[in-house]
Amino acid sequence: MNIFLTGGSGTIGRAVLSSLIGRGNRVTALARSDRSAALLREAGARVVRGDVGKLAEWLDTALAGDALIHLASSFDADAQTAEAALVEALARAVPGRKTPFRLVHTGGIWLYPENLPAPLDETVPYAPIPAFTHVAAAIRKLEAVDGLSLAVVHPALVCAPDSGPVADMARAADSGEPFATRARAGTLWPLVEAGDLADLYRLAVESDRRVEVIGCGIEAVAAGDLAALVARRKGADIRLEQEPAAADAPPDLDIAAGYALSQRASGETARRLLGWQPRFTDAESLVAALVAAPS
Repeated sequence: MNIFLTGGSGTIGRAVLSSLIGRGNRVTALARSDRSAALLREAGARVVRGDVGKLAEWLDTALAGDALIHLASSFDADAQTAEAALVEALARAVPGRKTPFRLVHTGGIWLYPENLPAPLDETVPYAPIPAFTHVAAAIRKLEAVDGLSLAVVHPALVCAPDSGPVADMARAADSGEPFATRARAGTLWPLVEAGDLADLYRLAVESDRRVEVIGCGIEAVAAGDLAALVARRKGADIRLEQEPAAADAPPDLDIAAGYALSQRASGETARRLLGWQPRFTDAESLVAALVAAPS
């Protein structure tokens, strides 16, 4: 496939690019900076220079291919405007194509409510934190676009060796500083390893199903228990410190509020419909893979 990728230099994007290239797909990736362009070229992508919010710089190239995987978002005011503009542009450009255009769009676990008696699945209505309200609106509009073959992936909390809650906890253990978070020790977090999530994006773009799937390998782990696993692995203490929202943070830009949600989530729909097989399904193996033990 000829696939266009936004957000390819981010945590999810780097893993998605590697998965796509590894299966022989041709990937063109959007890069805003020289550094991102160099990283993407080194990983095997063709690069288009531009800004995700400036559609004239890249959207025609994306539409000339088979599919778009849209990962880029900074969750600031500019990103919200860019997301709305992309939805409107696709609604104008896609209808009337000879073949449907495949779009794999990124939602998020924080579109969903917390503390349900059963694990979250895709039948649960959205109840987004304010910073995700525009994401919910974009998905609903995309669902109505004629000629758009839409897949939506909702990542759980993404964990990689250098980013995500496990990596942040490991850094806290190394520094001796507390791990500051909006969560309490008992707050439940659904997790997914970045490579597992990348495989789900690849399966989604290679399928022609109109699907909405939660990308969750580990149903839930309490923040305090996760910190204890990382601390044991590092041979150091980790102290959780609950931090309040910044007094001047507008709710619609307060992305960190999601860490306060206590959620369980199921990846069963992705397994059943797309054949996804995440490698990491428990917190112990995830921490062992991502956190280097002291020598």
